[in-house]
Amino acid sequence: MEIEKTAFESRAPDRGFTCRASYLKQPNNGDALIEIFRDGAKVREFLFPAYKIWNIAAHFSDIVDGELENDGRGYEAAASTGIHTPTIILEPLEGNANG
Repeated sequence: MEIEKTAFESRAPDRGFTCRASYLKQPNNGDALIEIFRDGAKVREFLFPAYKIWNIAAHFSDIVDGELENDGRGYEAAASTGIHTPTIILEPLEGNANG
């Protein structure tokens, strides 16, 4: 998996959390890499449909609420189609004791 370019990056932290979304090169160009940081340390990374990455930015406050409560509802809101809300399971980033 290779990054093509950064789509967006948080400029101001939300309670210590920031995020970065990056478009990927083929054959993974249908997805984007989403990275979530807390106080500069990466706490989560995952692939997300590239066409929906702006939902991450739009629901970032909800995502931070969920991270602080160990709940996936912010990610569910970002991933929702409005018809069906997917089940999101949060797993710690490998090698991260804070996960």
